[in-house]
Amino acid sequence: MNLKLTAGAAALALSAAFAAPAFAAERVIFNCFFPAKHYVCTVMLPELKNRIETATEGRVKVNTPPKSLAAPPDQYDGVVGGVMDGALQFNAFIANKVPGIQFSLLPFVGGVRAEVAGPALWDTYQEFFADKNEYGDAVLISVYASSGNEFYSMNDTPIQTLEDIGSRKMWGLPGVVANTLKGTGSSVVAGPAVQMLEIISKGVVDGYAGVPWGSVRAFKIGDYTKSATELENKLFQPTFSFLISRAKWDKFSAEDQAAIMDVMGADFAAFAGKVQDDANDKARAAMIESGIEIVEGSKELENGLRELGQPITDAWIAKASEMGVDGQAVIDSYLARIAERSAAASN
Repeated sequence: MNLKLTAGAAALALSAAFAAPAFAAERVIFNCFFPAKHYVCTVMLPELKNRIETATEGRVKVNTPPKSLAAPPDQYDGVVGGVMDGALQFNAFIANKVPGIQFSLLPFVGGVRAEVAGPALWDTYQEFFADKNEYGDAVLISVYASSGNEFYSMNDTPIQTLEDIGSRKMWGLPGVVANTLKGTGSSVVAGPAVQMLEIISKGVVDGYAGVPWGSVRAFKIGDYTKSATELENKLFQPTFSFLISRAKWDKFSAEDQAAIMDVMGADFAAFAGKVQDDANDKARAAMIESGIEIVEGSKELENGLRELGQPITDAWIAKASEMGVDGQAVIDSYLARIAERSAAASN
């Protein structure tokens, strides 16, 4: 009798266990538009995955497809359109949709170590634009500042003056870089960095600008580069947004949303910046060893570029004013945060 009762109880317990609803994690498809072996895909996104999954105790799972699900300019649209749940978007490609964060791309704003610029960017954006709901159907969970750009020559003449730029055909990142280069009289080919190799390897241009050393190495364009001109203050620093669709975000509990933001934001921006800085330092050393000449850019060149870039800054300040934001105060706050973090890092 006891044996029958015990067996019956065990069967009941087993039946109840199978009848109980299984735990189902919320899955996030997080896209990477860089080549599969690029450090954004192999280092940054695995860390993002680990942070989110750990913070939510596995209730949110992150997976990255083996190939990009959308072209580089279309990451935001892919997220809000449901092609993927999350992505990293180059901010210049969403200038019309998200004008506020464009302060980080203005001429000679930033241009410092990425580990410093990223957190400063996050904190500044939160102070001035967090209540503007600029990202609409996407949620900003962190940012990434790349390293400041240099000017690269593909012929035997290093770039040392505005005339050197204006007399050649240049490739440049769309937006600030391409528009500033055009101001010199240069014929400019603009496009995403992941498409640089195709243009540069075919000799379509005589020089390029807008990318750091890490990209020169990652996109395999060092073999076509003869020299690099390094300005003390950089014309441009690429920045990116880490996004999750609001439709997916709203499926997370409030506790999980808070847990994710605790491990992302400025802290992840610092991590991503450190990855970028390390990659940039290694790439620069490797490119010098391969024979690329380093040329120190003059103040005359810098000042000339500053003058050409000023209308871009003025236009952004006017745009910020339309949003009810003091644009110059945003820039000043960003630079102050960079200075503070730079000083702390050097101590």
